[in-house]
Amino acid sequence: MENSVSLTLNEAGYVVEQSNTAINRAVDRGVIKAKLQRCGKTRLRKIGPAELRFLAISREVERKLTPAGRREVYEAMRLLSSDAPRLEIGVMSFQLIDVDRRIAERLKRLHEIKTLVDEGANAEPILSEINVPVYEIAALTRGQTIAEVLEDYPGLTSAQVEAAIEYAKIYPKPGRPLPTRSLKRMLGDMAASGVWDVQDDGEPTEPRQIP
Repeated sequence: MENSVSLTLNEAGYVVEQSNTAINRAVDRGVIKAKLQRCGKTRLRKIGPAELRFLAISREVERKLTPAGRREVYEAMRLLSSDAPRLEIGVMSFQLIDVDRRIAERLKRLHEIKTLVDEGANAEPILSEINVPVYEIAALTRGQTIAEVLEDYPGLTSAQVEAAIEYAKIYPKPGRPLPTRSLKRMLGDMAASGVWDVQDDGEPTEPRQIP
Protein backbone atom coordinates (compact mmCIF):
# COMPACT_ATOMS: atom_id res chain seq x y z
CA MET A 1 0.00 0.00 0.00
CA GLU A 2 1.27 3.50 -0.80
CA ASN A 3 2.56 5.56 2.11
CA SER A 4 0.89 8.62 0.59
CA VAL A 5 -2.64 7.33 1.25
CA SER A 6 -4.50 9.87 3.39
CA LEU A 7 -8.25 9.54 3.91
CA THR A 8 -10.93 11.33 5.84
CA LEU A 9 -12.60 9.24 8.52
CA ASN A 10 -15.70 8.79 6.33
CA GLU A 11 -13.55 7.65 3.41
CA ALA A 12 -11.70 5.26 5.71
CA GLY A 13 -15.01 3.81 6.90
CA TYR A 14 -15.93 3.08 3.29
CA VAL A 15 -12.58 1.46 2.52
CA VAL A 16 -12.55 -0.86 5.55
CA GLU A 17 -16.33 -1.37 5.38
CA GLN A 18 -17.16 -0.01 8.80
CA SER A 19 -19.66 2.66 9.81
CA ASN A 20 -18.67 6.31 10.04
CA THR A 21 -19.71 6.17 13.69
CA ALA A 22 -17.31 3.30 14.42
CA ILE A 23 -14.36 5.04 12.76
CA ASN A 24 -15.00 8.34 14.55
CA ARG A 25 -15.35 6.49 17.85
CA ALA A 26 -12.01 4.74 17.30
CA VAL A 27 -10.31 8.11 16.89
CA ASP A 28 -12.19 9.79 19.75
CA ARG A 29 -11.23 6.97 22.14
CA GLY A 30 -7.60 6.98 21.06
CA VAL A 31 -7.71 3.51 19.52
CA ILE A 32 -6.08 5.00 16.41
CA LYS A 33 -4.50 8.40 15.79
CA ALA A 34 -5.57 10.93 13.19
CA LYS A 35 -3.85 14.00 11.83
CA LEU A 36 -5.62 17.33 11.38
CA GLN A 37 -5.43 18.71 7.86
CA ARG A 38 -6.74 22.10 6.83
CA CYS A 39 -9.18 22.09 3.91
CA GLY A 40 -10.37 25.60 3.15
CA LYS A 41 -11.91 26.96 6.33
CA THR A 42 -12.33 23.54 7.93
CA ARG A 43 -9.90 21.09 9.49
CA LEU A 44 -10.37 17.43 8.65
CA ARG A 45 -9.16 14.42 10.60
CA LYS A 46 -7.27 12.08 8.30
CA ILE A 47 -5.62 8.70 8.68
CA GLY A 48 -3.07 6.74 6.67
CA PRO A 49 -2.05 3.18 5.71
CA ALA A 50 -1.20 1.94 9.22
CA GLU A 51 -4.61 2.99 10.53
CA LEU A 52 -6.40 1.41 7.58
CA ARG A 53 -4.59 -1.88 8.09
CA PHE A 54 -5.30 -1.85 11.82
CA LEU A 55 -8.98 -1.08 11.28
CA ALA A 56 -9.19 -3.89 8.72
CA ILE A 57 -8.04 -6.43 11.31
CA SER A 58 -9.70 -4.70 14.28
CA ARG A 59 -12.51 -7.25 14.67
CA GLU A 60 -10.00 -10.08 14.90
CA VAL A 61 -7.87 -8.06 17.33
CA GLU A 62 -10.83 -7.17 19.53
CA ARG A 63 -11.81 -10.83 19.89
CA LYS A 64 -8.34 -11.98 20.91
CA LEU A 65 -6.69 -9.14 22.82
CA THR A 66 -7.14 -6.84 25.77
CA PRO A 67 -7.14 -3.05 25.21
CA ALA A 68 -3.45 -2.99 26.11
CA GLY A 69 -2.78 -5.76 23.58
CA ARG A 70 -4.69 -3.88 20.90
CA ARG A 71 -2.60 -0.75 21.54
CA GLU A 72 0.55 -2.86 21.19
CA VAL A 73 -0.63 -4.18 17.83
CA TYR A 74 -1.51 -0.70 16.60
CA GLU A 75 1.84 0.79 17.61
CA ALA A 76 3.64 -2.11 15.91
CA MET A 77 1.52 -1.54 12.79
CA ARG A 78 2.60 2.10 12.70
CA LEU A 79 6.26 1.04 12.62
CA LEU A 80 5.70 -1.62 9.97
CA SER A 81 6.61 -1.03 6.34
CA SER A 82 3.50 -0.37 4.25
CA ASP A 83 4.38 -3.26 1.93
CA ALA A 84 5.23 -5.81 4.64
CA PRO A 85 3.15 -8.98 4.08
CA ARG A 86 2.66 -9.75 7.79
CA LEU A 87 2.82 -8.31 11.27
CA GLU A 88 4.52 -10.40 13.95
CA ILE A 89 4.50 -9.58 17.67
CA GLY A 90 5.90 -12.32 19.88
CA VAL A 91 3.86 -15.43 19.17
CA MET A 92 1.18 -13.43 17.34
CA SER A 93 1.17 -13.17 13.55
CA PHE A 94 -1.24 -11.24 11.33
CA GLN A 95 -1.27 -11.98 7.61
CA LEU A 96 -1.74 -8.73 5.66
CA ILE A 97 -1.66 -9.78 2.00
CA ASP A 98 -5.43 -10.32 1.73
CA VAL A 99 -6.04 -7.27 3.91
CA ASP A 100 -3.98 -5.08 1.60
CA ARG A 101 -5.65 -6.55 -1.48
CA ARG A 102 -9.11 -5.71 -0.18
CA ILE A 103 -8.03 -2.21 0.84
CA ALA A 104 -6.56 -1.68 -2.65
CA GLU A 105 -9.83 -2.80 -4.25
CA ARG A 106 -11.86 -0.40 -2.11
CA LEU A 107 -9.42 2.48 -2.73
CA LYS A 108 -9.76 1.85 -6.47
CA ARG A 109 -13.55 1.94 -6.18
CA LEU A 110 -13.39 5.14 -4.14
CA HIS A 111 -11.30 6.70 -6.91
CA GLU A 112 -13.79 5.53 -9.55
CA ILE A 113 -16.68 7.09 -7.63
CA LYS A 114 -14.90 10.42 -7.32
CA THR A 115 -14.02 10.49 -11.04
CA LEU A 116 -17.75 10.25 -11.83
CA VAL A 117 -18.53 13.21 -9.57
CA ASP A 118 -17.65 16.86 -10.12
CA GLU A 119 -17.32 18.21 -6.59
CA GLY A 120 -16.58 21.78 -7.66
CA ALA A 121 -15.13 24.44 -5.42
CA ASN A 122 -18.27 25.84 -3.80
CA ALA A 123 -21.13 24.18 -5.63
CA GLU A 124 -23.31 21.14 -5.04
CA PRO A 125 -21.54 17.97 -6.28
CA ILE A 126 -22.93 16.83 -9.61
CA LEU A 127 -22.54 13.79 -11.80
CA SER A 128 -19.92 14.74 -14.36
CA GLU A 129 -20.97 15.66 -17.90
CA ILE A 130 -24.73 15.66 -17.25
CA ASN A 131 -24.95 18.25 -14.42
CA VAL A 132 -27.39 16.27 -12.26
CA PRO A 133 -27.02 16.76 -8.48
CA VAL A 134 -25.52 13.68 -6.84
CA TYR A 135 -27.58 13.88 -3.64
CA GLU A 136 -30.80 14.28 -5.61
CA ILE A 137 -30.19 11.03 -7.48
CA ALA A 138 -29.07 9.18 -4.35
CA ALA A 139 -32.23 10.30 -2.52
CA LEU A 140 -34.48 9.09 -5.35
CA THR A 141 -33.07 5.56 -5.06
CA ARG A 142 -34.56 5.36 -1.57
CA GLY A 143 -38.05 5.63 -3.03
CA GLN A 144 -37.56 4.29 -6.54
CA THR A 145 -35.72 1.47 -8.23
CA ILE A 146 -32.58 2.23 -10.22
CA ALA A 147 -34.53 1.32 -13.38
CA GLU A 148 -37.14 3.97 -12.52
CA VAL A 149 -34.45 6.59 -11.89
CA LEU A 150 -32.88 5.80 -15.27
CA GLU A 151 -36.29 6.16 -16.89
CA ASP A 152 -36.75 9.58 -15.29
CA TYR A 153 -33.22 10.68 -16.25
CA PRO A 154 -32.47 9.13 -19.67
CA GLY A 155 -28.98 10.67 -19.76
CA LEU A 156 -27.86 8.71 -16.71
CA THR A 157 -26.17 5.33 -16.67
CA SER A 158 -26.55 2.69 -13.97
CA ALA A 159 -22.86 3.18 -13.09
CA GLN A 160 -23.52 6.87 -12.41
CA VAL A 161 -26.54 6.09 -10.25
CA GLU A 162 -24.56 3.54 -8.23
CA ALA A 163 -21.73 6.07 -7.85
CA ALA A 164 -24.22 8.65 -6.56
CA ILE A 165 -25.54 6.18 -3.98
CA GLU A 166 -22.07 5.34 -2.70
CA TYR A 167 -20.88 8.97 -2.77
CA ALA A 168 -23.85 10.04 -0.63
CA LYS A 169 -23.02 7.31 1.90
CA ILE A 170 -19.38 8.35 2.10
CA TYR A 171 -20.11 12.08 2.22
CA PRO A 172 -23.56 12.45 3.84
CA LYS A 173 -25.41 15.65 3.01
CA PRO A 174 -26.38 17.69 6.09
CA GLY A 175 -29.78 19.28 6.40
CA ARG A 176 -33.27 18.18 5.53
CA PRO A 177 -33.79 14.97 3.53
CA LEU A 178 -34.37 15.34 -0.21
CA PRO A 179 -37.46 13.91 -1.97
CA THR A 180 -37.34 10.18 -2.61
CA ARG A 181 -39.69 10.38 -5.62
CA SER A 182 -39.19 12.42 -8.79
CA LEU A 183 -41.67 15.19 -9.56
CA LYS A 184 -43.04 13.19 -12.49
CA ARG A 185 -43.71 10.18 -10.27
CA MET A 186 -45.14 12.26 -7.43
CA LEU A 187 -47.62 13.79 -9.87
CA GLY A 188 -48.42 10.32 -11.18
CA ASP A 189 -49.02 9.11 -7.62
CA MET A 190 -51.34 12.06 -6.98
CA ALA A 191 -53.24 11.38 -10.18
CA ALA A 192 -53.62 7.72 -9.26
CA SER A 193 -54.99 8.71 -5.87
CA GLY A 194 -57.47 11.12 -7.47
CA VAL A 195 -55.90 14.33 -6.14
CA TRP A 196 -54.77 15.61 -9.58
CA ASP A 197 -55.66 14.99 -13.19
CA VAL A 198 -52.54 14.80 -15.33
CA GLN A 199 -52.44 15.83 -18.98
CA ASP A 200 -50.68 13.87 -21.70
CA ASP A 201 -47.60 16.10 -21.39
CA GLY A 202 -47.28 15.22 -17.71
CA GLU A 203 -48.48 18.60 -16.45
CA PRO A 204 -51.15 18.56 -13.72
CA THR A 205 -54.59 20.09 -14.29
CA GLU A 206 -56.70 21.62 -11.55
CA PRO A 207 -57.17 19.45 -8.46
CA ARG A 208 -60.51 17.74 -8.23
CA GLN A 209 -62.51 16.90 -5.18
CA ILE A 210 -62.17 13.38 -3.87
CA PRO A 211 -65.57 11.94 -3.06
